Amino acid sequence: MTRLGFNLLGGRLGRDRSGATALEFSILAPALLMMLYGVFDVGFALYCGSAVRSAVQTASRSLITNSATSASTIKNTAQGLLVSVPVNNLALTVTQETASSTETVQRVSWTYKYGLSIPFVPDQWLVFDSSLIVPMAPTN
Repeated sequence: MTRLGFNLLGGRLGRDRSGATALEFSILAPALLMMLYGVFDVGFALYCGSAVRSAVQTASRSLITNSATSASTIKNTAQGLLVSVPVNNLALTVTQETASSTETVQRVSWTYKYGLSIPFVPDQWLVFDSSLIVPMAPTN
């Protein structure tokens, strides 16, 4: 093994003291750390978007029993469910739509913006928006 240069402690690599490896690492480390931070920040943004969607779905269930539930009540209920997620800019609307001549539904639309803050990169916003349909009890 020594003949092929694989002996790390006693071979050429063990005697090399030029510091090239440390220099290369110090050049690449900031970029790698910034990318790693960005991956974690985008991952947390996706988690927040998913948590907001789940909270809005749960809060919208109150429309089934009380069709007069306001958008602000649903929004406050959803934000109350989001204890571990920083939700500062959740916009929510509720509109009534006619599905057929005898059925009406309520459409709950929401938009949530998450601000990405990656070092040395201009601030970006990830916008999560969707809508869901809540069926209403038929009126006779």
